[in-house]
Amino acid sequence: MNERQILFIKSLGLNNETPLDVIENRVSEYLEKYGFDENYNITGEGEICESILDCICDIEEMNNGKK
Repeated sequence: MNERQILFIKSLGLNNETPLDVIENRVSEYLEKYGFDENYNITGEGEICESILDCICDIEEMNNGKK
């Protein structure tokens, strides 16, 4: 994850010790509540949320490939 994503995660009260599933849930909830404007267009924060969720998905795919 890049610095912007890490700062966003920290703004949600999470850190690098937080399990990925907890981060995924919290970011998903934030995306649903605040990630879109009144016309359902994605906001800047929504884009960060989506990029974090993409990273988590990539990590999970890599971990599943190693099992």
